[in-house]
Amino acid sequence: MNAEKTGNLIYEIRTRKNLTQKELAELINVSDKAVSKWERGEGCPDVSIMPNLAAALGIEVETLMNGEMPLTQDVSGKQIKEYNFRQPDRYSRNMQRDIWMLGDTICQKINPEFTAMIGERFEANVSCVDQMINIEFLRSIPQKCFFYDFSFAEGGLCIEIDGELGKGILKQDSKKYESINQYDLEVFKQFHLVSIAESLAGEICKRTENAIPGDLFAVKSAKAYGNSTTAMQEDNVMMLELSISCKVGNTQGFINLQFSEKMLANMMEANFFNEAASNRVKFQELSSIKHKHLSDNIFVEFGRYNPDAVELELGKILILDKKETEGLNVVYENRVIHTGKVMSIDDDWGVQITESVQLNNLIYDEEDYLSVQLGSAALSKEEISSLHQGSYVVLKQRAGELCKIIRSGKVIGTGEICIADDRFAIRIVECR
Repeated sequence: MNAEKTGNLIYEIRTRKNLTQKELAELINVSDKAVSKWERGEGCPDVSIMPNLAAALGIEVETLMNGEMPLTQDVSGKQIKEYNFRQPDRYSRNMQRDIWMLGDTICQKINPEFTAMIGERFEANVSCVDQMINIEFLRSIPQKCFFYDFSFAEGGLCIEIDGELGKGILKQDSKKYESINQYDLEVFKQFHLVSIAESLAGEICKRTENAIPGDLFAVKSAKAYGNSTTAMQEDNVMMLELSISCKVGNTQGFINLQFSEKMLANMMEANFFNEAASNRVKFQELSSIKHKHLSDNIFVEFGRYNPDAVELELGKILILDKKETEGLNVVYENRVIHTGKVMSIDDDWGVQITESVQLNNLIYDEEDYLSVQLGSAALSKEEISSLHQGSYVVLKQRAGELCKIIRSGKVIGTGEICIADDRFAIRIVECR
């Protein structure tokens, strides 16, 4: 045992728990001078004291003897982003992957066709697939562009081509002819847009056995605009963007496909997405007989509330007392030990600890209470004790999953988190 390392560990955990040397000493029936001696590295706790000291610090005896905390949950290689309840994840990674593959098919088709028409090498590759709301998409693309609306509001899509790229494909000098007139739009529509539309129609109709009508992609009926602000769309409706990076000569730009919420719903119903069939299959995870099962002991909550006079009704919105900017409570043994910012970690809910000092002043001892819970996790004592500002807790629930409404430890309903003014709220989806 290294006295200096063990002493530093005792000091670190004691101060993190807001305990004085005297308070820790009283918990394990030693003098505060003994604790001070250990923390200075001038001696080690006696073996007989180790179990009580480890319990008081909330760690294992082995950790205390090693003088080092084990690592917190490993999130290396995982996609981590802050979760925005105003814009929830609606489309899964599998759906986005299928749209990416659709984009690859389009690129394979238009690369040789555009090269032949232009007489110059044309290269297109999928850049990204992202979900956003309509207004964000319109703000992200150039104001001057080749913009074609395939009945977007009625369940179709839009195709946008950056202005300079469109001019380059038309063999025009965009510096001399910056404006995009109706003639440019019509020429691009007849000779180039048709390749993109036909590729889309062929792949989508094939995958859905013509459940999505091919005439949806009719180029002749597509509305053409030279300015993206002309497009009339509902601002806050979710959509998926397929962004294709293109290059012709020295000109680079993007072709962006905007899939409407209605179209994605129709594609899902028509089994375009691979996960549509798998959703009808039941899954059950098996547990190894050698695996030690840990019960959930960490709970991430929006708060606990007085249950008096609270009645759950479908569609009813309960407004919580926590502001949108505030961290959620990380609860262990009915005590708030941290607050955390909601994240999505791969496909799961998670929190990032936003403060480094544990909150010992908030202890839940009420037997009757109402709780709104984001999710839970099973962590070891070492993982719990090693949580600090910036570390992550990965929860067992999938990001976007309905939150539980709990009364006195029993789930009585589920709901969707939303925002009411600047506070969190939950819209009742199920009552039990």
